[in-house]
Amino acid sequence: MEKQWQTISTPAKVNLSLEITGAKDGLHTIKMETMSIDMYDTVSYCKNDKGVVDVKFADCFDGFDEVKFRPIIEGAISKFCETYGSVGADLVISKKVPLGAGIGGSSVAVVGVVKALENLKNIKVDIRFLLSLGSDIPVVYMGGRNIVSGVGEVVTPLEKEDKYFVILVKGAVDSGKAYALFDKIGYEKYGKRENHLEKSARALNESVIDARKTLENAGAKDVVMSGSGSAVVGIFDKENEAREVFERIDGFCKYLTKSI
Repeated sequence: MEKQWQTISTPAKVNLSLEITGAKDGLHTIKMETMSIDMYDTVSYCKNDKGVVDVKFADCFDGFDEVKFRPIIEGAISKFCETYGSVGADLVISKKVPLGAGIGGSSVAVVGVVKALENLKNIKVDIRFLLSLGSDIPVVYMGGRNIVSGVGEVVTPLEKEDKYFVILVKGAVDSGKAYALFDKIGYEKYGKRENHLEKSARALNESVIDARKTLENAGAKDVVMSGSGSAVVGIFDKENEAREVFERIDGFCKYLTKSI
C-alpha cells in the first residue's frame, strides 16, 4: 500500500521586544511581544508499521549540521512517546530557519514534529509538555502575534498587524550563555524597543553590533534584536521601504519577510 504523506509548515517568529522580569524555579521570567513570519520549516510525515519514529533531513539551509541538530529532534520525539505513547512514523524535515539566531530556529522544527505526531496519534499535547521542550515552544506552537510572559507558558494572542522585516544574521548566539551573562552585566537600551539580552549578545557575537549599525545606516528607523540573537531586525510598515533597505545591504545572511 502506498504511503500517504502529509506536510506541516511551521513559521519562525521575531521578537519585537524582550524584557526579563525576574526569576521562577531557577528560570528567567520574561515579557515579550512576538510575531510569526513567512519563513518556515516543513515536516512531511506518514505512518509506518515499525512502531518507531524514523527521521530524515532533506533540502536544508547551507551549512546545516545534522549531527548537532538531530539530538534535539530525537529528544523531543522520545519525550512525546514517553508522555503520550509510542507511534510509528516516517518524518522528513526540511530545515530552512537558521539556528542560533533568536527567531525560533530549533523551536520551529520541534513544533512541526510535535504537530505531526499529534495528528498521527489524534491527540493534543498540553502546555506543560510544550514548555518542557523549551521556553519558545508554546508561542511557536500557537503562532501569530502574541504577548508571552511567565517562563514562556503564558501566551496571550494579540490582533494581527501587517509588518515587514529585514533580518540580518551572521553567526549565532547561545541563548543559555546570553541569559547567564545578563545576570552578570545587566542590560542597556539600544533603540526604541527593549531587548534585555542585546548587551549580552553583543559581548558574545560582535556581528550583532555590526548588524544594528548596518540596518540603521541603510535607513531602518526601527531596529531590534530578536530573542537572544544573533538576528537583528529592521521593522517596517510598508513593503517598499523594507525592500529598499534590504537591497542596500551586503555582507550578511539577509532575509526579507512579513508578518503572517
